Amino acid sequence: MSIRKPRLQDIAKKLNISAASVSRALADNPRISEALRKRVHAAAAEMGYVPNTAARALRTGKPDMAALMVPNLAVLRMGKNLEVLQAIDEELGQHGIRLLVASYHQPSLVPATMRKVLADPRLAGLLFVTNYITEPLIEILRKSTCPTVLANAYPERSWEKWKGVYASGSENLVGSEMATRYLIQNGHTRIGAFVCEPGLRDADLREEGFSYAMSQAEIEVDPRHIVRCDFLRGVETGYRAVSRLLTATGPKQRPTAIFCSSDEIAAGALSGLAEVGIRVPEDIEVIGFGNHPLAIALAPSLTTITHDGEAVGRGAARLFLEIVEGREPAETQLLQPAELIIRKSTLPHAVPVRKKNVAPV
Repeated sequence: MSIRKPRLQDIAKKLNISAASVSRALADNPRISEALRKRVHAAAAEMGYVPNTAARALRTGKPDMAALMVPNLAVLRMGKNLEVLQAIDEELGQHGIRLLVASYHQPSLVPATMRKVLADPRLAGLLFVTNYITEPLIEILRKSTCPTVLANAYPERSWEKWKGVYASGSENLVGSEMATRYLIQNGHTRIGAFVCEPGLRDADLREEGFSYAMSQAEIEVDPRHIVRCDFLRGVETGYRAVSRLLTATGPKQRPTAIFCSSDEIAAGALSGLAEVGIRVPEDIEVIGFGNHPLAIALAPSLTTITHDGEAVGRGAARLFLEIVEGREPAETQLLQPAELIIRKSTLPHAVPVRKKNVAPV
């Protein structure tokens, strides 16, 4: 025999007040006294009351959920995506908006997935968190008639294609160029790069920044010094990349510095280099990207580029809230600047110089 779920009327009967008063108290209506609000919330918790959010949205006409659009759940392991998501969740939660995760699996299914989730009256809009930024996806976002924000992504290039897209991201292109230039200023001319397979926007921009800095310094990149890694399996592939690099080059041809597309890849590289007796930074300097919390605990501690996922997430949430409330944000695309953090995996010879305009558009 099933047990009936408690309703507003049950709480009202228990407290000997009207169901309308219970509804207002649960919605934190300012017309309800603080004492009564606490009594109602306590009774609701005691009775195991779960609000019918769909009915409330229909009744009040105020949606209280946002769909978090991701290609798959694995994308939350990439870079700072999880940190971005947590910041979004906290920021929207303070405004009574909860997140619903919707996986669309492949770009061609984005429109159909959007239609399905937007059929729910609780939905206020969409937030995309993905590193797979394609031109068709950007076009879908431009044409979206509902509040839509792209989190942890920023154009940095191809501005015209991004016109009309609300986005919050960080400087991948500038950051990687800054990291590479730092190694060049340290006197290196044989610089390797542990980068990722093409297709992930963050990683693509970081590789582009590396290549641009090398070309600006008129330093030819040795193809043997470029090793492709898996962004999702960063530590493992960074470790294996060392063996592949050393197999392709002899002691006199190997690079004297390595730029890594992520701190996880750099962590694997540090482990691989230590295993074969190559000292960091004395024999090879290593620099990462992302300022992972463990970067300072590595041996040696990792020189890296900041990637403030929390700031990116809060920026995306604030953009979303402004659009939902019908206000046009002063800035439609928010950017968190990159900064170089010098630790012990590089020799502190150079003074980093920041340049805002790097690879040509």
